[in-house]
Amino acid sequence: MDQRVQRVKTMIESSFDRELSVTEMARFVDLSVSHLQHLFKNEMDLSPAHYVQALRLNRAKELLESSSLNIKQIMIRIGAKDRSNFERRFKQAYRLTPVQYRKVALQSQEQS
Repeated sequence: MDQRVQRVKTMIESSFDRELSVTEMARFVDLSVSHLQHLFKNEMDLSPAHYVQALRLNRAKELLESSSLNIKQIMIRIGAKDRSNFERRFKQAYRLTPVQYRKVALQSQEQS
């Protein structure tokens, strides 16, 4: 993997809960925004923005499974600002709303 992509990936993973612009990411590795986006997409099959979104949704899924935090608290932890947007993207990714996902996860844990 290209070192610049690895550095941006590490940057994203360590701070996906805060607002990270692609411009900031590009500056971090001394690339233009378009060059970073192209390089990142070639290496990761996702744009930097989609990678951030995927990390956030995955972390939300983990928190729904393992914590009693409410949706607003989870959104704060993952850096999501708009509830309807968060719920829509979560449903696109996991085919359930966050509330539905938690219910299924809890039922699954009770049966185990």
